[in-house]
Amino acid sequence: MGKHILPPDDIRCSIFKGMENRIFQAGVVFNQPAVVAGLIESENEASSLELEVRSQVREGMSVLAGQAVLTLTGPALALAVAEDRVLGWIGKASGVATAARSFREMLPGRIRVVCGGWKKLPLPWRQNLRRAAAVGGVATRILDAPFIYLDKNYIRMFGGISGTLQAVAALPGEKVIQLRGEWGDITEEAAQAVINGAAVLMVDTGRVEDVTRVAGYLRGSGWRQRVRLAFSGGITREDLPAIAELDVDIIDIGRSVLDAPLADLRFEVLGPA
Repeated sequence: MGKHILPPDDIRCSIFKGMENRIFQAGVVFNQPAVVAGLIESENEASSLELEVRSQVREGMSVLAGQAVLTLTGPALALAVAEDRVLGWIGKASGVATAARSFREMLPGRIRVVCGGWKKLPLPWRQNLRRAAAVGGVATRILDAPFIYLDKNYIRMFGGISGTLQAVAALPGEKVIQLRGEWGDITEEAAQAVINGAAVLMVDTGRVEDVTRVAGYLRGSGWRQRVRLAFSGGITREDLPAIAELDVDIIDIGRSVLDAPLADLRFEVLGPA
């Protein structure tokens, strides 16, 4: 077993030499209340160590401190390695899911809460943390329907709001466009976006006064019902009470969820199996 899961010079191969046929049981336990995520990856990791895995929860469950997540059974060396390799998948994903659930519960149901920042994560982490955000109760796409997202760099390359939307007008999917006030007053950008067929206006400045001005402008122009208004840009938990009162349809919380600390877990050897 040791040669398959560790390099031969790992000290644990020597520590547990001669114990290959002694089977133990261990548990993974939360030290804090959390929303469970990351089970698929952690179970796969444990199975790759040839451990028997039994799950005691399901993803998306809210658990209390002291609640067991997994029970693992197998040889001493494999359990020692599992402590290093299994907890991280659950810890990080559950931290993200817990933060996502908190954000969702702090905002009214009329606002779609989105965590789109997973696209910027290293590729091996994306599936795990995208699913963690989703089981926490937030969306991972701005819209459920097909859409084209036109960010500041696209707009710069096409020379402005109008030119960008005109360039993609014939393409399928609803058009989502960032507004940052780079091409004039942000309300003027909003007008260009509506006139050129945008379905979602994303005010990506993080400034409440900007999205408030855009919402007021759209209402005053009779355009508010034609588009959905989104808001993003470094939104934190402290911003949520003010955001809950805004005339917005979507907020993108990104980094505040994905940067959540690991949920605190412990690995306990329970004794011989």
